[in-house]
Amino acid sequence: MTAPTHVAFAITCGIVAGVPETSLGLLAAGAILPDMDHPQSAAGRLFFFLSLPLNRYLGHRKSWHGFPLWGLVTVAGLFFGPLWWVGAGALSHVFLDCLNVSGVQALSPFSEKVCVLFDRRFRLVTGSQAELALLVLFGTFAWAGHYVGTMGGFRSLIAAITGSPRMAIEQYRKKGTRLCFLRGKIRWKNGRTESGRWQVVGLEGFRGIAVMDGARVLHVPLEADILTARLECTEETLQAVNLSGWAVTRKEAWFFDGSWWRHSRPGEIVFGQVLARKLELEVADLGEDQQGDVRNQD
Repeated sequence: MTAPTHVAFAITCGIVAGVPETSLGLLAAGAILPDMDHPQSAAGRLFFFLSLPLNRYLGHRKSWHGFPLWGLVTVAGLFFGPLWWVGAGALSHVFLDCLNVSGVQALSPFSEKVCVLFDRRFRLVTGSQAELALLVLFGTFAWAGHYVGTMGGFRSLIAAITGSPRMAIEQYRKKGTRLCFLRGKIRWKNGRTESGRWQVVGLEGFRGIAVMDGARVLHVPLEADILTARLECTEETLQAVNLSGWAVTRKEAWFFDGSWWRHSRPGEIVFGQVLARKLELEVADLGEDQQGDVRNQD
């Protein structure tokens, strides 16, 4: 396989596996290193001073293409993190070369057996149109994997497709204090259904969630059941503080009293865990350290 195909395969595997973006470059670098044993390869031309002796003494697609060598590099990554990704990228190279017509001595130096994938009819010639098609396929998978990643992963994609309330709540559980909304349909206890978009206030217990319904807090499933829900989160983060006493809020806020989320308008009392887009509190019954924490949110 050519260098672009190896790089595309390694990056595709990394994106689908959820590898951090900062490590994708190391995966790509590792994916071309095994070809240093061929002077005419991309890695061989770049590292010609190493490629020539490697090719002379080891040959092409032998020990330098072996799973044992790059497996050791990957294990070394347990002690020096970047080597993990370099080794993983190189292992993906060796695996993909098993799809070549000529195969690769992937177990070298312990065995000279040539390892291949599939029957010869289904293996590829390096640089052929079939390899080009494979490169395009990997590129498509990489783009799709990146798109899924921006949505929060496959679970988030499934949640968006199915509108599962439970999955939407689980998604929100991981968002911390991000400002999020639920879009979907609810059924009131009197049987009436309603579609809409509700701001999420917070979680209540294992399955409960509080959302804003107009100017009041709606407790689900105490007052209504969610039929379908898709989570929409903004880049805005709500400010938060835990109060040991009580305070008066100068702006709209929400507070958790230990059982339920409550809504407070400017001039009303808040206590416990307090959230607001902009915290402005007149505090009372607080220690000096906590008063400082609250003032820092202003």
